Amino acid sequence: MGLRTRTLRFLTRLLGGTRMYDAARGNRLTADFLAPSTSADAELRGSLKILRNRSRALVRDNPYARQAKRTTQINVVGARGIRMQPQILRPGGQEKDERRNNALTAAWNRWCRPDSCDVTGRLSFHGIELAVIGALPESGEIGIRLVRQPMGRSRVPLALELIEADQIDDDYTGYSDRPDHYWRMGVEFNNWGRPTRYAILTKHPGDAELSTYRSSTKKHVFIDAADFIHVYLPERIGQSRGTPWFSPIVTTAWNLGKYEEAHWTRKRVQANSLGWIQTPEPDQFGTLNPDGTPSVEDNKRLWNTEPGSYNFLLPGETAIPPDFGPDDNQYEAVVRTLTRRFAAGFGCSYETISRDFSDTNYSSSRLSILEDRDHWRVIQSMLIQQVHQRVFEEWLMAAALTELPMPMFSDIWQRPERYNAPHWQARAWSWVDPYKEMKAMEQARALQLQTHAEQIIEYTGNDFMDTMTSLSKENELKVSLGLRRPTNTQPRPDSREAPTSDDPTDFPSLQLDEDSPPFRLRTDLSRRAAKHPNT
Repeated sequence: MGLRTRTLRFLTRLLGGTRMYDAARGNRLTADFLAPSTSADAELRGSLKILRNRSRALVRDNPYARQAKRTTQINVVGARGIRMQPQILRPGGQEKDERRNNALTAAWNRWCRPDSCDVTGRLSFHGIELAVIGALPESGEIGIRLVRQPMGRSRVPLALELIEADQIDDDYTGYSDRPDHYWRMGVEFNNWGRPTRYAILTKHPGDAELSTYRSSTKKHVFIDAADFIHVYLPERIGQSRGTPWFSPIVTTAWNLGKYEEAHWTRKRVQANSLGWIQTPEPDQFGTLNPDGTPSVEDNKRLWNTEPGSYNFLLPGETAIPPDFGPDDNQYEAVVRTLTRRFAAGFGCSYETISRDFSDTNYSSSRLSILEDRDHWRVIQSMLIQQVHQRVFEEWLMAAALTELPMPMFSDIWQRPERYNAPHWQARAWSWVDPYKEMKAMEQARALQLQTHAEQIIEYTGNDFMDTMTSLSKENELKVSLGLRRPTNTQPRPDSREAPTSDDPTDFPSLQLDEDSPPFRLRTDLSRRAAKHPNT
């Protein structure tokens, strides 16, 4: 009887009469269920590097991991990015100050160009958004350094430098040179647990082959927390570093890849060789070395085969093909099960990861898509709070010195709250079934459960006032071109009746549907040209 068995029996007798959770009982079935009571950072310190490296390997080689990262970038950031919409109000009123809002938007868009907002001059602000959100599944975190100097064509003394998670020194732990401060995994904290500094490696630890371009011999550069944005989504209280989102599914993705590899290896071997040939000339057997002698490794003859080939045997030898047994026909079921496990661990639907919609209908697709969208909205909110709002507030104060027109923004230092609370419009999603959802939105407006503005934001991601302004201008253009009657003109009793007047400005009325007002279309331009040749 082993020591572990005796210990378990003693604990069982000791706790036999005690009420406790079944999941907390110790027995032979749970003896290998190891669950240490370590802190979040204690768990991370010995595992973080391996988790990052394995997650990146999955993104490089596993199609499901690649799709998971890609769909996160597409659904969180989208094709247009998370757009800034100023909400500056007129003094003493509730109306928007369109003049200041337009000036602020134009200045922000100029700074978002690649040569202005990125220290490398390669990424626009939209590209930075994609890079930040793409780093979270495989690295769990990313750093953004605020460089307070103008770049490129910008006059604003602010630019962004992306710092990969590996450069935040995981091993920099211990006492700080400042009282009541301590270092933990590359982050310095004060006695309240608030980050104050970051220890950044001057070169990437995996860039040893290309490190000669660095002129500095310093190992670290210490960046104040006021100039650094540490982007990650903590899972536990007191967690100092971010965990890769692929962590729960690394082994699942690895097993799935190996299962698929084994399946296709079996199929290739089964279809590879057509038969065997015995020859009286053994020297010509198998693979030959450059000097013409047979290839031998560890006293074993080597030969290369290829699909559809015949393989040679020595005299007296008999070929014994491998016995693979019958095909279990479970490949598709196993792959689907493991892919569902992968999708559940990552946090989105199976259809999104696999791109397999063969077993879905409207109801199931809508249910999974709506839950996915709630998940993406949570990430959007986190990204806006940690990155967009912080960067905008820093940019606003820097732009007030050089870029924003004065005296229009002369009160920005006395009343910063008037300017630094924009609305961040994240991407929206189209409908699963446009007809059904359009009717549902009409009923929601009729029952006063939702406003028109909320529906425009939800469906298109556009600002309500921008949409209404565009519609107004479009209607004015239609009226000026004669494609629609002015709204103050009374419609004809029968809009479908052809005009009887010879007036060149009198055109037939058309109506798109029952709810829309009729408009008149110019249908006889030749008659007008004949009566008015100079027009």
